[in-house]
Amino acid sequence: MFGKLALVSFLIAGGLVVADTNPNAPKTVETALTKAYIPLGFDDNDRIQIAVAGTFKNTCYKVGPHALKVDTENKTITVQQQAYLYNGVCLQMFVPYSEIVDVGIIPNGNYKVVDALSGATLAELPVNQGSNPGPDDFTYAPVSDAYVVTDPETKKHVLAISGSFGDRCSDFEDIKVNVSNDVIIVQPVLERKTDISCAPEKVRFLKTIELNNDLKHGMYMLHVRSLNGQAVNKLVDLE
Repeated sequence: MFGKLALVSFLIAGGLVVADTNPNAPKTVETALTKAYIPLGFDDNDRIQIAVAGTFKNTCYKVGPHALKVDTENKTITVQQQAYLYNGVCLQMFVPYSEIVDVGIIPNGNYKVVDALSGATLAELPVNQGSNPGPDDFTYAPVSDAYVVTDPETKKHVLAISGSFGDRCSDFEDIKVNVSNDVIIVQPVLERKTDISCAPEKVRFLKTIELNNDLKHGMYMLHVRSLNGQAVNKLVDLE
């Protein structure tokens, strides 16, 4: 006998599942992904992050959790995206959504990124063999945020990156920008100066750079490498 409990727990397949007693709780349903954004230049010792996107058919769907399966033998990365489906009045309109997916460190090879629901291949992810035992080919600036703005008069796109150096010896050597397959890849290369004092100190920075005018209107993934290995990733809609 379980007794008169409001919530009854069952042990199923080694996991704890709690019976749902909330009548207003949404259903969890699987939803199809239609696009993947793949930054190029990952090695087999990099923490790999990609973006996936889709469209809900009405406003009763909200983004839910996602699951990832990496098959290193068959070189596939299958992404299962779930949504919360609510009851009530739904506006019949398309609602785009996106997720940043943390793939992690995987062996080198050419992988297919596959949507779990439809079985469709969304993109290909090439993973190169690392050229050195270090985490990156460059030492990157400690970027904590990044965004793209459009000058209303010139219509030019300007990239802004911000963060904090850990001392006054650090500065930017170069900011490399490469655009490929709807992904803006930014490598903010760090320079260390040895002719000044390197006492620990928090030094904030805000750096801007004008992007190439050849960028077309539409959605891009902004992927900015950072010193701590956690890249800044977000989708930006360029006007």
